[in-house]
Amino acid sequence: MRQTAYIIVGCGLLFLSGCSAFAPFVDARREAGQVQPVGSSTDDNPVICYGFAEREEIERLAQNECAKTGRVAVFVRKENFSCSLFMPQKAVYRCEKTDKPVPPYQGTCPVADESK
Repeated sequence: MRQTAYIIVGCGLLFLSGCSAFAPFVDARREAGQVQPVGSSTDDNPVICYGFAEREEIERLAQNECAKTGRVAVFVRKENFSCSLFMPQKAVYRCEKTDKPVPPYQGTCPVADESK
């Protein structure tokens, strides 16, 4: 009974956190103490893992990753059942140079306005 309560409280805390456990994310996982990523995302090809996210949110994450190197994201393909249990889909992008202005990089977690 006590273990079930811990699981429920843990899940509740995940839902209340700033970045939800079910929000789409860039697959740039790394092993502890290692420099090389084990996730499928690279600087040239960002990969976004998602479940039931809005297309705009996935696109924003990809554009944000490419903006780090002054490029824009171009959609390449979608893969099913290749990321994780709760985020089974992947959107693969390619970063390309452009003559148009690139939006600046933005953090991925919304930060509350503390000035109020």
